[in-house]
Amino acid sequence: MLLFCVVWAQAQMELRDQRVWSLRDLLGMANEPPTSAGDGSSQIDTWYASAQHPIHPRLVGKTRTFFASDGAGLPSWLTPNEKMALRRCVTGARTGENPILNWQDPVLCGTNLKLTLANLQELPESPRRLQQITLRAQRQLDRPFTADHVKVMVEMDERDRAYFGACLCFFVDSRGEHYVALRWLREIQGTVLHPDSRLVPLRLSPVAETSSYSVLPVSAIANGALIAQTGSRIWACLSPREEDAYIATNFSNIA
Repeated sequence: MLLFCVVWAQAQMELRDQRVWSLRDLLGMANEPPTSAGDGSSQIDTWYASAQHPIHPRLVGKTRTFFASDGAGLPSWLTPNEKMALRRCVTGARTGENPILNWQDPVLCGTNLKLTLANLQELPESPRRLQQITLRAQRQLDRPFTADHVKVMVEMDERDRAYFGACLCFFVDSRGEHYVALRWLREIQGTVLHPDSRLVPLRLSPVAETSSYSVLPVSAIANGALIAQTGSRIWACLSPREEDAYIATNFSNIA
Protein backbone atom coordinates (compact mmCIF):
# COMPACT_ATOMS: atom_id res chain seq x y z
CA MET A 1 0.00 0.00 0.00
CA LEU A 2 2.82 2.40 0.90
CA LEU A 3 4.58 1.62 -2.41
CA PHE A 4 1.36 2.36 -4.32
CA CYS A 5 1.00 5.76 -2.58
CA VAL A 6 4.60 6.69 -3.43
CA VAL A 7 4.15 5.73 -7.10
CA TRP A 8 0.82 7.58 -7.28
CA ALA A 9 2.29 10.75 -5.72
CA GLN A 10 5.24 10.67 -8.12
CA ALA A 11 2.88 10.30 -11.09
CA GLN A 12 0.81 13.26 -9.89
CA MET A 13 3.92 15.43 -9.54
CA GLU A 14 5.04 14.53 -13.06
CA LEU A 15 1.56 15.33 -14.37
CA ARG A 16 1.62 18.67 -12.58
CA ASP A 17 5.03 19.55 -14.06
CA GLN A 18 3.83 18.59 -17.52
CA ARG A 19 0.77 20.83 -17.17
CA VAL A 20 2.87 23.75 -15.87
CA TRP A 21 5.24 23.56 -18.83
CA SER A 22 2.34 23.21 -21.26
CA LEU A 23 0.77 26.35 -19.80
CA ARG A 24 4.06 28.23 -20.07
CA ASP A 25 4.46 27.15 -23.68
CA LEU A 26 0.96 28.40 -24.48
CA LEU A 27 1.60 31.73 -22.75
CA GLY A 28 4.87 32.07 -24.62
CA MET A 29 3.23 31.42 -27.98
CA ALA A 30 0.66 34.10 -27.11
CA ASN A 31 3.41 36.57 -26.11
CA GLU A 32 1.92 36.73 -22.62
CA PRO A 33 3.82 36.76 -19.29
CA PRO A 34 3.75 33.78 -16.92
CA THR A 35 1.29 33.33 -14.09
CA SER A 36 4.00 34.21 -11.56
CA ALA A 37 7.11 36.35 -11.91
CA GLY A 38 8.84 34.71 -8.96
CA ASP A 39 11.52 36.39 -6.88
CA GLY A 40 14.32 36.07 -9.40
CA SER A 41 16.03 33.19 -7.61
CA SER A 42 14.86 30.54 -10.07
CA GLN A 43 15.24 30.39 -13.83
CA ILE A 44 11.89 28.55 -13.98
CA ASP A 45 10.00 31.14 -11.93
CA THR A 46 11.31 34.05 -14.02
CA TRP A 47 10.43 32.59 -17.42
CA TYR A 48 9.11 35.21 -19.81
CA ALA A 49 8.06 35.31 -23.43
CA SER A 50 10.57 37.05 -25.67
CA ALA A 51 9.89 40.74 -26.14
CA GLN A 52 8.80 42.07 -29.50
CA HIS A 53 11.31 44.53 -30.86
CA PRO A 54 10.36 47.91 -32.36
CA ILE A 55 9.57 47.84 -36.08
CA HIS A 56 9.68 50.37 -38.91
CA PRO A 57 11.85 53.01 -37.17
CA ARG A 58 12.60 56.16 -39.14
CA LEU A 59 13.82 59.67 -38.43
CA VAL A 60 11.27 62.39 -39.11
CA GLY A 61 11.80 66.11 -39.37
CA LYS A 62 15.09 67.89 -39.87
CA THR A 63 18.31 65.85 -39.83
CA ARG A 64 21.99 66.78 -39.97
CA THR A 65 25.14 64.80 -40.70
CA PHE A 66 26.86 63.82 -37.45
CA PHE A 67 30.64 64.02 -36.95
CA ALA A 68 32.03 62.58 -33.72
CA SER A 69 35.27 64.53 -34.11
CA ASP A 70 33.70 67.89 -33.27
CA GLY A 71 30.09 67.03 -32.40
CA ALA A 72 28.68 68.68 -35.51
CA GLY A 73 25.10 67.62 -36.15
CA LEU A 74 24.10 67.20 -32.51
CA PRO A 75 21.02 69.12 -31.30
CA SER A 76 21.82 72.75 -30.52
CA TRP A 77 20.01 72.64 -27.17
CA LEU A 78 22.47 70.12 -25.69
CA THR A 79 24.85 71.73 -23.21
CA PRO A 80 28.62 71.77 -23.95
CA ASN A 81 29.16 69.15 -21.23
CA GLU A 82 26.49 66.89 -22.74
CA LYS A 83 27.94 67.23 -26.25
CA MET A 84 31.49 66.54 -25.09
CA ALA A 85 30.53 63.50 -23.00
CA LEU A 86 28.36 62.11 -25.81
CA ARG A 87 31.22 62.52 -28.29
CA ARG A 88 33.53 60.61 -25.93
CA CYS A 89 30.87 57.92 -25.57
CA VAL A 90 30.56 57.46 -29.35
CA THR A 91 34.33 57.51 -29.91
CA GLY A 92 34.94 54.93 -27.18
CA ALA A 93 32.17 52.65 -28.47
CA ARG A 94 33.66 52.66 -31.99
CA THR A 95 37.27 51.88 -31.05
CA GLY A 96 39.02 48.60 -30.26
CA GLU A 97 39.13 45.21 -31.94
CA ASN A 98 35.46 44.49 -31.19
CA PRO A 99 33.71 47.87 -31.15
CA ILE A 100 30.32 48.03 -29.50
CA LEU A 101 29.03 50.55 -32.02
CA ASN A 102 29.29 49.29 -35.60
CA TRP A 103 27.49 51.94 -37.59
CA GLN A 104 28.66 52.98 -41.04
CA ASP A 105 29.23 56.57 -42.11
CA PRO A 106 27.67 58.85 -43.10
CA VAL A 107 25.46 59.05 -40.02
CA LEU A 108 22.45 61.37 -39.77
CA CYS A 109 21.24 62.82 -36.48
CA GLY A 110 17.72 63.97 -35.65
CA THR A 111 15.48 64.74 -32.71
CA ASN A 112 12.34 62.83 -33.75
CA LEU A 113 12.00 59.07 -34.23
CA LYS A 114 8.81 57.40 -35.40
CA LEU A 115 8.49 53.67 -34.71
CA THR A 116 5.96 50.96 -33.92
CA LEU A 117 5.96 49.29 -30.49
CA ALA A 118 3.94 46.38 -29.15
CA ASN A 119 1.57 47.23 -26.31
CA LEU A 120 1.96 44.17 -24.08
CA GLN A 121 -1.16 45.14 -22.14
CA GLU A 122 -3.20 44.11 -25.20
CA LEU A 123 -3.85 40.57 -26.46
CA PRO A 124 -1.77 39.40 -29.47
CA GLU A 125 -4.72 39.61 -31.90
CA SER A 126 -5.97 42.96 -30.64
CA PRO A 127 -6.05 45.78 -33.23
CA ARG A 128 -4.50 48.00 -30.54
CA ARG A 129 -1.55 45.64 -29.97
CA LEU A 130 0.81 47.59 -32.26
CA GLN A 131 1.06 51.31 -31.59
CA GLN A 132 2.88 53.85 -33.74
CA ILE A 133 4.55 56.49 -31.62
CA THR A 134 7.00 59.35 -32.09
CA LEU A 135 9.83 59.79 -29.60
CA ARG A 136 11.06 63.36 -29.27
CA ALA A 137 14.38 64.51 -27.89
CA GLN A 138 13.66 68.01 -26.64
CA ARG A 139 14.64 69.94 -23.56
CA GLN A 140 11.84 70.90 -21.20
CA LEU A 141 12.10 74.49 -20.11
CA ASP A 142 11.69 73.92 -16.37
CA ARG A 143 13.44 70.57 -16.04
CA PRO A 144 17.02 69.35 -16.46
CA PHE A 145 16.06 66.29 -18.49
CA THR A 146 14.44 65.78 -21.87
CA ALA A 147 10.78 65.37 -22.74
CA ASP A 148 10.70 61.71 -23.79
CA HIS A 149 12.18 58.80 -21.89
CA VAL A 150 12.38 55.10 -22.68
CA LYS A 151 12.77 51.81 -20.88
CA VAL A 152 15.45 49.71 -22.56
CA MET A 153 16.52 46.10 -22.11
CA VAL A 154 20.30 45.71 -21.89
CA GLU A 155 21.93 42.29 -22.22
CA MET A 156 23.92 41.46 -19.09
CA ASP A 157 25.89 38.34 -18.09
CA GLU A 158 22.89 36.31 -16.92
CA ARG A 159 19.83 37.92 -18.54
CA ASP A 160 18.40 41.12 -19.99
CA ARG A 161 18.02 43.94 -17.48
CA ALA A 162 15.72 46.96 -17.58
CA TYR A 163 17.05 50.52 -17.42
CA PHE A 164 15.59 53.98 -17.94
CA GLY A 165 17.12 56.76 -20.00
CA ALA A 166 16.39 60.21 -21.42
CA CYS A 167 16.40 60.55 -25.20
CA LEU A 168 19.07 63.04 -26.33
CA CYS A 169 18.92 62.39 -30.08
CA PHE A 170 18.56 59.65 -32.67
CA PHE A 171 20.89 58.39 -35.41
CA VAL A 172 20.60 56.45 -38.65
CA ASP A 173 23.63 55.15 -40.56
CA SER A 174 24.14 54.50 -44.28
CA ARG A 175 22.66 50.97 -43.92
CA GLY A 176 19.43 52.28 -42.42
CA GLU A 177 20.26 51.05 -38.91
CA HIS A 178 18.73 53.29 -36.23
CA TYR A 179 20.20 54.19 -32.83
CA VAL A 180 19.15 56.19 -29.78
CA ALA A 181 21.48 58.32 -27.62
CA LEU A 182 20.55 58.15 -23.95
CA ARG A 183 21.50 59.87 -20.74
CA TRP A 184 20.93 57.29 -18.02
CA LEU A 185 18.61 57.63 -15.07
CA ARG A 186 20.43 55.68 -12.40
CA GLU A 187 18.85 53.41 -9.83
CA ILE A 188 18.83 54.09 -6.11
CA GLN A 189 20.99 51.32 -4.72
CA GLY A 190 19.01 48.87 -2.62
CA THR A 191 15.56 50.03 -3.76
CA VAL A 192 13.84 48.44 -6.76
CA LEU A 193 10.35 49.86 -6.06
CA HIS A 194 9.34 52.36 -3.43
CA PRO A 195 7.38 50.31 -0.84
CA ASP A 196 4.51 52.80 -0.56
CA SER A 197 4.11 54.36 -4.01
CA ARG A 198 5.31 51.34 -6.05
CA LEU A 199 7.27 53.78 -8.22
CA VAL A 200 10.87 53.27 -9.36
CA PRO A 201 13.14 55.82 -7.63
CA LEU A 202 15.85 57.19 -9.92
CA ARG A 203 18.43 59.93 -10.07
CA LEU A 204 19.88 61.85 -13.00
CA SER A 205 23.40 60.69 -13.92
CA PRO A 206 26.26 63.24 -13.71
CA VAL A 207 26.25 65.46 -16.77
CA ALA A 208 30.00 65.45 -17.47
CA GLU A 209 30.71 61.72 -17.02
CA THR A 210 31.09 59.59 -20.15
CA SER A 211 29.48 56.63 -18.37
CA SER A 212 26.28 58.66 -18.04
CA TYR A 213 25.63 58.22 -21.77
CA SER A 214 25.15 55.35 -24.21
CA VAL A 215 24.22 54.90 -27.85
CA LEU A 216 22.09 51.78 -28.32
CA PRO A 217 20.28 50.17 -31.25
CA VAL A 218 16.63 51.15 -31.37
CA SER A 219 15.83 47.43 -30.98
CA ALA A 220 16.82 47.76 -27.30
CA ILE A 221 13.79 49.97 -26.61
CA ALA A 222 11.10 48.03 -24.74
CA ASN A 223 8.63 50.91 -24.55
CA GLY A 224 8.33 54.54 -23.57
CA ALA A 225 8.63 55.54 -19.93
CA LEU A 226 6.44 57.81 -17.83
CA ILE A 227 8.80 59.90 -15.69
CA ALA A 228 7.76 62.30 -12.95
CA GLN A 229 9.85 64.71 -10.91
CA THR A 230 9.07 65.95 -7.40
CA GLY A 231 11.72 68.34 -6.16
CA SER A 232 15.07 66.62 -6.56
CA ARG A 233 13.53 63.16 -6.89
CA ILE A 234 12.77 61.35 -10.15
CA TRP A 235 10.25 58.52 -10.40
CA ALA A 236 9.32 56.03 -13.12
CA CYS A 237 5.74 54.75 -13.25
CA LEU A 238 5.01 51.11 -14.15
CA SER A 239 1.86 49.17 -14.82
CA PRO A 240 1.12 46.21 -12.48
CA ARG A 241 2.33 43.79 -15.15
CA GLU A 242 5.50 45.80 -15.72
CA GLU A 243 6.18 45.80 -11.97
CA ASP A 244 6.47 42.01 -11.88
CA ALA A 245 8.76 41.95 -14.90
CA TYR A 246 10.91 44.80 -13.55
CA ILE A 247 11.37 43.10 -10.18
CA ALA A 248 12.28 39.82 -11.91
CA THR A 249 14.98 41.44 -14.07
CA ASN A 250 16.32 43.95 -11.52
CA PHE A 251 16.23 41.92 -8.31
CA SER A 252 20.04 42.18 -8.06
CA ASN A 253 19.59 45.83 -7.04
CA ILE A 254 18.10 44.71 -3.72
CA ALA A 255 20.61 45.34 -0.92
